[in-house]
Amino acid sequence: MAKLNLVQLQKNLNQVNYPLSKKSLVKYAEEKGIDEKILRVLKKLPSKQYETLADVANLIDEMSITKISPVQLEKNLIAVNYPLSKKDLVKYAEEKGVDEKVLRALKWLPCKQFETLADVDNAINQQ
Repeated sequence: MAKLNLVQLQKNLNQVNYPLSKKSLVKYAEEKGIDEKILRVLKKLPSKQYETLADVANLIDEMSITKISPVQLEKNLIAVNYPLSKKDLVKYAEEKGVDEKVLRALKWLPCKQFETLADVDNAINQQ
């Protein structure tokens, strides 16, 4: 995931009145036609109430630095039968109780079909 900075967020979300739910934040972004890169990131945020722009920025920062080693992925996704969609991969991870860092990284993946563990690794580490 390309790194977003606070200036980009402020420029695009300067009219938002907090607190605001993720759903309302995404709706605002869609209605205002904000930068597509920022909209994609907002859609991947956890569903919760955001008290300030800083809350949003901090979570985006935390998620953007999440890197997972191939060994860590293999350990957590060893029993996955590929190909698998992002949705099914996340569902598997939630049901199996994989490492929280791995689960967060999976939630940031693009919506697509993954053919192998290497595909998942590449997608995570290219974010």
